[in-house]
Amino acid sequence: MSILKKINELIKGKDLKYIWEQFTVEKNGTLKSTSGDLFVEYSHSGFCFKITNHTHYITSGGRTYEKKYMIGIVQFNNPTKLELCITKEDILTKIGKIFNIKDINIKNTDFDKKYFLKSNYEYKATSILKSENLLNLIVALNPDRLEITNKNGLFDEIPDKGKYMLYFAKQEKLQTIDQLNQIHSLLNNFIEILKNNYSIH
Repeated sequence: MSILKKINELIKGKDLKYIWEQFTVEKNGTLKSTSGDLFVEYSHSGFCFKITNHTHYITSGGRTYEKKYMIGIVQFNNPTKLELCITKEDILTKIGKIFNIKDINIKNTDFDKKYFLKSNYEYKATSILKSENLLNLIVALNPDRLEITNKNGLFDEIPDKGKYMLYFAKQEKLQTIDQLNQIHSLLNNFIEILKNNYSIH
């Protein structure tokens, strides 16, 4: 690598478009861009998957900072109207528990001490998370948010009218194609469970 290219990467950051292009080819998808952020849309198992990186800008003290997020979305029809939300255990969830906001316990030590789980169907939520493969993927990927919803995501992503979405969000920079493949694996594993047990389509 030339000195000039190294200096350019230090200033602007490494161009990771080739990772997105490789993933797009592997998934036979479409690579798109919005506001400078890349995303891939592709069909898998009868559903439309979307994985994107999102740049979130924060202004504080007259300065603007950016945070990078990886986002994964799969939309579907949800006849049972199951909703579920998994977030990291933090000061806000602990305060919520004081005011009787229920945290569903799935009797898995690694998960229960790390995450706050809520759902409109407790039994269905715990049944889904009995899948060892899914649970291992969640703990390994450590998302900031993983949910089934028909409302807005962290950055105002919203499913089409009448649909729900499986929504994954994690604050991290894209570095390797493995990250994209892991997000796909988590989304796909979750969707297969919902398809086989709760008639989503």
